[in-house]
Amino acid sequence: MINRRITILGPEGTNLYILVQFFLLNFISWFTLFTSSENIEFKTSDVLSRQIIFSIIGLAVFFITTYLSIESIYKFINPLLVVSLLLLVGLRFTTPILGVRRWFDLSNFGIPFFFQPSEFIKIAIVLFLAKSISEKQSILISLTVSLTVLSFIFIQPDLGTAILIGSTIFLMFFVSRINIRSASLILILLIIIFFIFLEIGLLGQYQINRITDFFSGQDFSQQQSRLSIASGGIFGNYFSQNFNYDVFVPVQTTDFIFSLFAKNFGFAGSMILLFLWFLFFLRVSLIIKSSDLEFEKYILSGFIILLSIQIIINLLTVLGLIPLTGMAFPLLSLGGSSILSTSIIFGLINRVFIENNVVL
Repeated sequence: MINRRITILGPEGTNLYILVQFFLLNFISWFTLFTSSENIEFKTSDVLSRQIIFSIIGLAVFFITTYLSIESIYKFINPLLVVSLLLLVGLRFTTPILGVRRWFDLSNFGIPFFFQPSEFIKIAIVLFLAKSISEKQSILISLTVSLTVLSFIFIQPDLGTAILIGSTIFLMFFVSRINIRSASLILILLIIIFFIFLEIGLLGQYQINRITDFFSGQDFSQQQSRLSIASGGIFGNYFSQNFNYDVFVPVQTTDFIFSLFAKNFGFAGSMILLFLWFLFFLRVSLIIKSSDLEFEKYILSGFIILLSIQIIINLLTVLGLIPLTGMAFPLLSLGGSSILSTSIIFGLINRVFIENNVVL
């Protein structure tokens, strides 16, 4: 591994493509939230102001992460995983918010912010699996740790994140050098554990209601989301005379923000947004092919899998093709924990680019 000296910009500095992409995706989020704001007020209760603050903090986190060498990260993966697990355990002793235990309420410390540990355990599990697979550790140990993480997330309950992490675990094993039989057994094991948890009542009643509402076609949020997306047409309502046409969609700044984006910027804008993510994944995949270190390859593969599945789940949810999951759209949805975790991912990817001498 290389421990290179870096600068913010320059011949040994930040990859400009990743930095511009990070800025652009954040700006798209700001503009999308701006379209839903009647009055802009610079206070923490205003969604646009909150998102800008989160993005600025996220930019700082991006550069701080970039300054951590891959070698340093490699050494602290296990402590990072332990701390993340302890935070998940700590959630069991918190007061439920909306019937679930997913967040630490920091308002008691004067910080108007809800901290969601599951956003960061996603990063820890990808790093752990990248290390485990590259070192060819026992698959039993990797599975035990992975299932422990999934169990703590499932009992919050947070079915969406559990599915996201479970899918990431399976696909990271699948793209590694383990045989197809082992990968299939892992998938079957994950499905069996899901139904065991479902049978013993660890799935929240509201989540069961989401599933039944989906199959009965009675989910109000998804009905309104599809109507909002359809109203955008090809080029959207924001720049047309139909700008005042409005469709009420619950939690439209978080889980259903893509419906707000599609309503304002239409099919064309939606394709541009998804194409930006496609270009980003394509750029990262080129480093996977060129890197000589398996650990780096699995880090990048894991993050591509994690982000792409998160985007796909969010899109399938807002289109009403799967039951509600509460999954955020990376760097688009309102949410501090989501932005900060994605900023860390971008920073780690940027560091891999730097250590492979790819800075443009």
